Amino acid sequence: MDIPHLDADLAQPVQPSSNKIVEEFQYLLEKSQQLFAGLRDLPPTGRNWQPYFQRTFEVYTKLWKFQQQHRAVLESSESYGLKRWEIGEIASKIGQLYYHYYLRTSETNYLLESFIFYDAIRERQYFRDVMETKNTGLVIKKLRYFARFIVVCLLLNKNAVINKLMDELTLLVDDYTKSFKPNDTAEWSVVLSEITTFLEAEKKLSPVDFEGNVLSVTNRLQLERTLRVDKDGQPKLKLQEAILVGNYQNQIKFSELTLDMYRILQSLEREPATSLIGVQRTMGADVVVKSEETNANDDGGDRTSDKSATRRTNPHKYLLYRPTISQLLLYIATAFKDISDNSAMLLYISANGCKRSAKPEQTDSSYTGGVATAVNYARKGNEKSESDQTSLVHCLHPHDLVPFTRKPLFLIIDSTNSTAFKNFPKVFNQNLMCLLSPTEYPTTIKDTTLIGSLFTLFLHSPVKAFVFISDTNEISTNTWQKCVAHMTSIEREISDLLDANQNLDKSVKRFMQDDFLRQLIIRFVLCDAILHCHNAFKESKHLPASYPALPPSFSSAPEIVNKIQELVNMAEVTSFYTFNSAAPAAAQAPANSSSGTATPGAAPGTSTAPAPSSGNEEAVSATPAEEAA
Repeated sequence: MDIPHLDADLAQPVQPSSNKIVEEFQYLLEKSQQLFAGLRDLPPTGRNWQPYFQRTFEVYTKLWKFQQQHRAVLESSESYGLKRWEIGEIASKIGQLYYHYYLRTSETNYLLESFIFYDAIRERQYFRDVMETKNTGLVIKKLRYFARFIVVCLLLNKNAVINKLMDELTLLVDDYTKSFKPNDTAEWSVVLSEITTFLEAEKKLSPVDFEGNVLSVTNRLQLERTLRVDKDGQPKLKLQEAILVGNYQNQIKFSELTLDMYRILQSLEREPATSLIGVQRTMGADVVVKSEETNANDDGGDRTSDKSATRRTNPHKYLLYRPTISQLLLYIATAFKDISDNSAMLLYISANGCKRSAKPEQTDSSYTGGVATAVNYARKGNEKSESDQTSLVHCLHPHDLVPFTRKPLFLIIDSTNSTAFKNFPKVFNQNLMCLLSPTEYPTTIKDTTLIGSLFTLFLHSPVKAFVFISDTNEISTNTWQKCVAHMTSIEREISDLLDANQNLDKSVKRFMQDDFLRQLIIRFVLCDAILHCHNAFKESKHLPASYPALPPSFSSAPEIVNKIQELVNMAEVTSFYTFNSAAPAAAQAPANSSSGTATPGAAPGTSTAPAPSSGNEEAVSATPAEEAA
């Protein structure tokens, strides 16, 4: 069975009669619409959705090829009168299929396939004449197409395309508003505002060269750095399930994807393998489903080919935007159930802190609060308890996660109360690690409420975080490339130090066996080392922490400090940092390097937040109304 190919090679069979062609087309079109509508009823968890997706792909494959083969007959007004927007609608639904398959599998190749179909719709102008039909339903379909296309481009970091789409979408919304005076004008204004604000936040973190061009850096994992089997032959640990929670109030978002979720999501994916696109198109959904099963059951053994699709499997992810405590625990339990042997679960939470106020009559000091989850306001109105107690009821406490530590668990807590997880109860002697953000940022750091969390930014792109806390807005292309390369060399140095340390906690060693977790641990150490050298980050609450605690010798290792000093000199931001005079002398910055102005103590860090909604893995869809998914 083939997955739809945009320009599939078409055989030339004996042409049936026009009536037969129209009947077959109408049958396939109706069947495809029924199957597509049924996607909404599929369970967001488990694997029962795979056969249904397979059938849907099969029907759309037949429909797409059929309309290509018989385009002349179908476009004839005497036979059917197929309009270009109808072809565009079929292509748009195929793009949506690929996008939702990406959400289900976390395979970035399908995200790229979605882009290919969406981009073809725009290039071939399938929706060009919808305004002339004076049909609001068709115009709304075009608007939703633009919104979905922008989401895909956002996840692929295609900023140049996004800028063009935004211009076209803005004009379309304006025409739509003037022509029809619809009731959903405010909703589409919100969509435009969210996209603009989201892009502006990303732009603030990207320095520009002297001509004003944005300087970029790759964010997804590109290479595997670990072997599949340990020296003793034991299969290595594999990150299989990841739950990403965005629960900060008022953080910038687009649809139901916050800045922090957007960044950590990319840190748990490999770059799309463009060389595999043709293979995926011809191999079909049967192989796709097999690949997903491999993701769940791969024992990490040796493989004959390092280039196989199995080797580049990404962890399966649930994206939860402001879930309630019951929703969050349901997804955690589901992911826990799905974890196979030699696999781990990652739980990333970006949320406001929820602290417990100490009272004299309370003798149990083990519950110090946790992180906030969304509140079901219908129930909250019936609660008569004290406000402190009410907030604790809707809070995820460390002890809530104890039952799930029966299997390897990797936690990232980015919160103002992250320290509540510092002494996590370790009951079952399984591998457990927590990376914890600073609880506060220095007052001298410039406001970060418009750029997301600084801690998450370090885990996502250390070089962007470094430039941000160094208040560097403009830098030469040559210097930027050197900084990016030097930051990579620092990560390698940290990796070597971790591998060479014989006293490293066994949980850390075990998690280092997975490429994604390894990268997160390395960047945590890098974040801690850079912040220790920065003039503004001097109190413990300004610095990240971990459980189990990593030896302080990593952050202060002469090899690391020396390389950070070289990086600081290279970027010409020495006024922000202080280095121990005993450390080895750093290399001088190149004579032709240059950067923006900098004043001591200016850098950023506080986290920000989003607004309430339900949480599920398909919360990334991009329309003002939920039915646009």
